[in-house]
Amino acid sequence: MVGENIEVQSNISFMDAAKGVQKDIVVTPLVQCKTCTGNGLKKGITRSQCKTCDGTGTRVHFVQGGFQMASTCSTCGGTGVQIPKNGECGTCRGNGAVRERRTVTVDIPGGVEDGMRLRVMGEGDYPPTGQSANPKARTEKGDLYVFIRVSPDSKFQRNGSDVLYTASVPLTTAVLGGEIKIPTLDGEVKVKVATGTGTGDKITLPGKGMKQLSSRRGNNGDLRVEFKVQMPKYLSVNQRTIVEMLADEMGDKSAKRIMNLNQFRNQDTSAEPPKPGQSAEDHKNEGFLKNMWHSMTGQHDNLGKEEDSGKNEQGREPEEPKKASGSGSG
Repeated sequence: MVGENIEVQSNISFMDAAKGVQKDIVVTPLVQCKTCTGNGLKKGITRSQCKTCDGTGTRVHFVQGGFQMASTCSTCGGTGVQIPKNGECGTCRGNGAVRERRTVTVDIPGGVEDGMRLRVMGEGDYPPTGQSANPKARTEKGDLYVFIRVSPDSKFQRNGSDVLYTASVPLTTAVLGGEIKIPTLDGEVKVKVATGTGTGDKITLPGKGMKQLSSRRGNNGDLRVEFKVQMPKYLSVNQRTIVEMLADEMGDKSAKRIMNLNQFRNQDTSAEPPKPGQSAEDHKNEGFLKNMWHSMTGQHDNLGKEEDSGKNEQGREPEEPKKASGSGSG
């Protein structure tokens, strides 16, 4: 006789599915009754042949026309034997098995997917031997099936053994290139961001994915990283000025401009020349944006030239006035 299988559900996290985990699962399977040792009878009581069916387990009914119809004996339930009245085991009520609470430790391997079932042999129900004609027949427990549910992760997604991750990249890093940190199943790693990276560009980190259950060598899938460039929704005055200057430098005619940089350039070219005595040293400590603006508009280009010309003039020795030559009569 073989007992029934038991099915239970176990919820695990995404990381548990990646690394593997041990779970203690509480079940209440049928086990052999210790009072009657599975025969379903009180001590000293034995089974007798069913008097209704004479031990055949079936009853024959005659119908009109000379036909016969056989049915299962309702007295013995088809076993052919009968338990005397009040002879059933008081613990299991004649079933030969009782429910018992147990804790089963299940090893969930890394790489399991949502919806998979794990089979644990011999952890199911014990067969109800008390209801059989031969309680001493060979018995076998059923199996325990664990239905795995994997909780979704806030960072990672999964495609088979591959893990998918979307990495946010600052706008400046995407334009200039650089390095960013991204999480993996084994911790953070640094990845390079190529110059000019755009949203949707992808890179692959081999062997950083889930374990492959079908692989005998224990290989892992890959981690596929998709970049998403962070576009700022609001810009400060300085940031917008730099971006508009970059648009002018790159010849972008379609970009919206609100800072009106051309007007400032025209004003700077028509402005009064630097005051006498001003030098390039006076503008060394000015702000970054101001210095960059002066460099682009060429406002102080003549300061260096004036200083160089002044130094050259100071370095020359004054020439003595030439004396008039000529003969004179005294």
